[in-house]
Amino acid sequence: MPVERRYTEGSIIYFDHERGDSIYILKSGRVDLSFIQPESGEKITKTLNQGEFFGLKSAIINHTRDEIAEAVSESLTIEFKIADFESYVSKNVELMKRLLRVLSNQLRNLGIKVNNYLGNNVLYPPNIGLFKIGEYYINNKLYRQALQVYQRYIEQYPQTNIVTEAKYRIELCEEAMKSGFIKEFKPIDQIIGEDISGNITAVADVKESMENVHSKLGIREVMDKYYKAQAFFRGEDYGNTEKLLRELFSLDSQIVNPDMINDAKIMYFTSLFKLNKLNECSQEITDYLKAIKDQVMIKKTLFILADIYQHLNNREGELSILQKIVMMSPVDELSKKARARIESLE
Repeated sequence: MPVERRYTEGSIIYFDHERGDSIYILKSGRVDLSFIQPESGEKITKTLNQGEFFGLKSAIINHTRDEIAEAVSESLTIEFKIADFESYVSKNVELMKRLLRVLSNQLRNLGIKVNNYLGNNVLYPPNIGLFKIGEYYINNKLYRQALQVYQRYIEQYPQTNIVTEAKYRIELCEEAMKSGFIKEFKPIDQIIGEDISGNITAVADVKESMENVHSKLGIREVMDKYYKAQAFFRGEDYGNTEKLLRELFSLDSQIVNPDMINDAKIMYFTSLFKLNKLNECSQEITDYLKAIKDQVMIKKTLFILADIYQHLNNREGELSILQKIVMMSPVDELSKKARARIESLE
């Protein structure tokens, strides 16, 4: 069920690069959406009108937040989870059309932003992006907001190798909020270094040694290929998506977040299907299913296999795959989607 949430003036509803599956409607007050231009460091801000949605794109396409949402005055929002939101908009055709237009524009802006990152070789993993938002706030003497960013960083990325640095910066912000002065710290770009491996080369004012020299989110080369493949995939350039992901899978991905590799696998299988490489796709999926244990990933992969059977007009094969999905635990949105598809075939 959607819930009302009240925010006091200056509250951050969510940060850029933060994970989130909630969609919001501004019921009253003023909320600003802003992001930092990677090229210039300039802050771009848009003020929302009453009744506007925000957080839509990242929740729907399972992407990290692309902007900062801040309550500039005391504000009241209605927060939806995906299932509640889908139910809500499905009952209002005009609202759905308006949201599709908004989402289309936002996805276009995301594509432009991705291309800007690629063109300028600014390819930060989501954890580094969130960390840099905190640094932006510190540099602008917004210590309370910076403290909140680093607290969320620790919650969302507890296993990455700059958590200790995040804790150190929280201490700096707490001291600065009392004294008005911030102690010296080393910028994150210097900490992560510029070498192609993405190694941590130094940590500012931290006593603990860093045993894990790689972020769990992956080495720079892997990230580069992943985000470029993602951009091609969203642009429906499946040939280049396949090429880049083959190169990605050939790299050492043991230090990479498994969620990223799983997402890359789904893009890869889908690209093979879209390129009509059905036999190759089926074989790749079969091999993958022998090794994977994650139930959700198995369901997502089986859906692609069901699409292959549908493409071949093999109704019996399609039904068999969909029934497997329905029988798997946990019962989730993928289960419901498979059930609805079975009903449409019967």
